[in-house]
Amino acid sequence: MLDRDFFAYCTSLKLLELKAIGELSRVRHLGEGEIIYSTGDPGDALYIINRGVVEVIQPSALTSAPAAYLSRGDIFGDVETLSGVPRKHRARTCEPVSLQCFELKDFPELMRRVPSFFFFLSGQLALRLAQARDLAINQSHCLELSGNLSNFDLITVYQTIANSSQTGQLRISNAAGELVSAFFFEQGQPRCGQFEHLTGEEAFWQLFVNDTISGTFTFSASELPEKDWIQSERITKNASEMLIN
Repeated sequence: MLDRDFFAYCTSLKLLELKAIGELSRVRHLGEGEIIYSTGDPGDALYIINRGVVEVIQPSALTSAPAAYLSRGDIFGDVETLSGVPRKHRARTCEPVSLQCFELKDFPELMRRVPSFFFFLSGQLALRLAQARDLAINQSHCLELSGNLSNFDLITVYQTIANSSQTGQLRISNAAGELVSAFFFEQGQPRCGQFEHLTGEEAFWQLFVNDTISGTFTFSASELPEKDWIQSERITKNASEMLIN
């Protein structure tokens, strides 16, 4: 139900509610290339697209952040309007568009006459938040972690890898920069590894109960273990079991 657009939502409304939607909003017609609002403008209205395509982009990140292209039934400008903060993006038409504009000053009356409209808005916001969260998790799988073991204990490093279900290699070097340990993780679980002369499950246990190890660590996303260094059979036990036992 949450992924239905504005027009699908309107089919569930009573005649008086539809009339209120029409009375408490206005239609804006804009040509191609027109600016609807810019960064820093007050968030005084939200928009729903009746027809056409709108580009929403953060101008300060034009070269690094992709634009969002919205079409019929999509909502934009709602976050700033509901939170009372200035616009964070620029909205521009890509072709002639028709917009349904809901101004902030009309929200109290709209809430009184069509309370389900705000339930619909909250559902759309929750859906977008979930999508953003999933995207952040997917992108985090590509991040590299690194640090000094004087600032991070290995259990914390392991928990970070495990909690984010990352796949990749954890490498530990001593103070002289020499590699002393390497483990390959698959979806947050160790699958093979070596610590000095030890390999596999014993190496994992000895590494993570060692509270005197110093140096640095790096974790890099990778689909395959570094076989030329890691000489280990596949680890089948759960990491928690190895640490407890």
